[in-house]
Amino acid sequence: MRGNRKTRATLFSAARSNRKRDDGSSLKIISGVVLSVALVALAAGVFFAFTHLRRLWLEQSTITDVARQVTIVTGSHVKSGVILDGFGLTNGANLATIDFKARRSELLGKVANIRSLSIERHLPDRVVITVAEREPVARLGVKGQKGTTGKVVDAEGVVFLRRVGTGMLPVIREARAPGTLPGKTLSGRAAAALKVVVACADGDLASLGILEVDASPRDYLLAVLGNYQRAKIAWEGMDEPVAGADDNMRTRLSNLRKAVNSNIATRAIIWNATERGCITADTKEPIQ
Repeated sequence: MRGNRKTRATLFSAARSNRKRDDGSSLKIISGVVLSVALVALAAGVFFAFTHLRRLWLEQSTITDVARQVTIVTGSHVKSGVILDGFGLTNGANLATIDFKARRSELLGKVANIRSLSIERHLPDRVVITVAEREPVARLGVKGQKGTTGKVVDAEGVVFLRRVGTGMLPVIREARAPGTLPGKTLSGRAAAALKVVVACADGDLASLGILEVDASPRDYLLAVLGNYQRAKIAWEGMDEPVAGADDNMRTRLSNLRKAVNSNIATRAIIWNATERGCITADTKEPIQ
């Protein structure tokens, strides 16, 4: 009898332990389910809140009046319509979805006479785009052809198209047609000719009155001066830039200016400024 009681007590204790384990497992499962449901509900709430806020943001960023919401500041040659089209800024477009960085890069590559573009976003529904245009310093022509090509170049050497207001600019004649294409940068001897034009644009060297620089001769540049005399010009580092090349050029041009202004060779047909420290004048033999 005593053994049976002991057995029954053991069985009862085991059953109670099993129930405790079952209750613990059930509680864990229930807690896990509740937590999962809560996380799903939280994620759904966050998603719907984000969607709602995004929809409100997009609604506020929509262009409904281009004239009021978009400001284009530009010069006299790049029309505002080019900028509006380039960025897709029309009624119905959304400022929040336009990739301004990519559109800016594309427009700079396409319109050569734009030097820079700055973009200011005024959240949520306004934008200001400022255009800095390139300013030409010389017209471009080709050796052996009269007139010019309609192409011009700025001080950075970038070539673009412009005819209006350029008639008084000096001419750089490249060696061969078609010459440097719009959107590209002058190189080689033409780039050296540009250096001369820029150096003589102001200051003391402006008195040379450079009218044209021919970049086609083999060993020098041939410049037409303001008094219609011509000058051969060359300097150390003209074709392969070395330290002090720009100083060499300015020294050569300064010596040429002094010689021209000295009136020691009033009948000079051509000046020779290709040798260091020596400016000569040829009064007999014209250049062919």
